[in-house]
Amino acid sequence: MKEVTPFDAAGAGRKLEQITGLSVLRDQPLCRWTNFRVGGPADLLVLPSTKESLVELKGLASREQWPLTVLGRATNVLVSDRGIRGITAILSPSLGGIRCLDDTLVCLAGTPLYEIAAQAARLGLSGLEFACGIPGSAGGAVLMNAGAYDGSMADLVIRTEFVDARGETGELAGDAHDFSYRHSYFSDHPDSVILETEFRLKRAPADAIYGRMADFARRRYLTQPLAAQSAGSAFRRPEGHFAGKLISDAGMKGYRRGRAGVSDMHAGFIVNLGGATAKEIAQVFADVRRAVFDMEGVLLMPEVRLAGEWESDPLAF
Repeated sequence: MKEVTPFDAAGAGRKLEQITGLSVLRDQPLCRWTNFRVGGPADLLVLPSTKESLVELKGLASREQWPLTVLGRATNVLVSDRGIRGITAILSPSLGGIRCLDDTLVCLAGTPLYEIAAQAARLGLSGLEFACGIPGSAGGAVLMNAGAYDGSMADLVIRTEFVDARGETGELAGDAHDFSYRHSYFSDHPDSVILETEFRLKRAPADAIYGRMADFARRRYLTQPLAAQSAGSAFRRPEGHFAGKLISDAGMKGYRRGRAGVSDMHAGFIVNLGGATAKEIAQVFADVRRAVFDMEGVLLMPEVRLAGEWESDPLAF
């Protein structure tokens, strides 16, 4: 068996600093960057500001066999209390930007969805109203085919540029994205990193667009714990059910464990109540899954992605 060489953060950092458009931070506590406000240190945290710098980063990491974790905007991830070894890349908002081409918007991967939705509204382009309250970035949204209120990325994305595991660029168009519920081509190719994506929208009166955005915002305000430290919807919707209702019916709405728990406003959200650890949050996920399965016979699948060093998979059932 080939001996694994320990990651040399100092040496890797010096090489990464030679990449134009790439900021490098050392021993950065990831709790400052994640929506859950948990997570230990990243050996090296990098922030690419151009597509070229991200492609060069990916290629260098591949050649050097350095571990590379891409978190996007870190809104839908639970990072271990031990942190992440190797290189961690956060793309948002450093890798952001929007170009308008007639009725399409071309967006760099780190562009926050709310910025894209707002720009579309200003230009009189309809289709992204549902995304105005989704906290993620363009790349993360395409990866998981994010959606809400009967809208999704699958309805709008026509082209995506990416860099693959070898550091080579490629492009998908149309059906090649392989979209389905919370799934895309990139779900099956986790070593590929999205660079930019293109949305095809439709012209519509601005007042109608803003009206729909206001309606969605009002619904979220009335039903979701928007001010809480969470990663949004904790679980995927089980076929034939709603996760929040199953959790409520299992008696877990408002459940507490340590400094984490289930929101008492919306049972589909798991929240950091203040000072929680990643381990406590993961345990709430496990407790909810067990309670729902025991009560309803339905196995909930987390929407949240794990990152970093864990002794074992805390979300395993």
